[in-house]
Amino acid sequence: MDSGKTANDETANGDQKRERARRTREFLDTLIQRYPDCFSKDPARILPLAIGIQKPLRSALAEDPELKDTPGWLVRQALALYTRSPAYLEATLKASHRIHLDGSQADAVTDQARTFARERREEQKKRAAARRKSRQAQQRQKPRRPSADELKQRKLEALARKFNSRN
Repeated sequence: MDSGKTANDETANGDQKRERARRTREFLDTLIQRYPDCFSKDPARILPLAIGIQKPLRSALAEDPELKDTPGWLVRQALALYTRSPAYLEATLKASHRIHLDGSQADAVTDQARTFARERREEQKKRAAARRKSRQAQQRQKPRRPSADELKQRKLEALARKFNSRN
């Protein structure tokens, strides 16, 4: 490895990324529980968040004894995970307004926001199609594992050949 990194460094970095991703998902679940009028797992209930919602969210977290020590990176990652989801982008395309933490109506969704959401959603669809195509190509290249019956048949044929060659 020319950058001076070892395989252990890369493994540790991968483990660290997986751990951060796990913590982000857990924190997002916490936000969904604490602010059900704002965050949801149900695609039909998702609405675009108010612009700048990170600031009131951080203020609310600072007042919560259980969540006051939440690191900034975790808040940013959770919001990014939520707002980049296909369901959120679809909601941005359909909704007329954004919402605050309490679920109350915020500013209107702009045409610029809809254009951005549409472009992001198209990119996601293209990447998903490319992944599907790649998986299909890999499956075609992989040799098929013989079934138990095929293995049994091969063994019987090998025994028959061995037996017949002795006679």
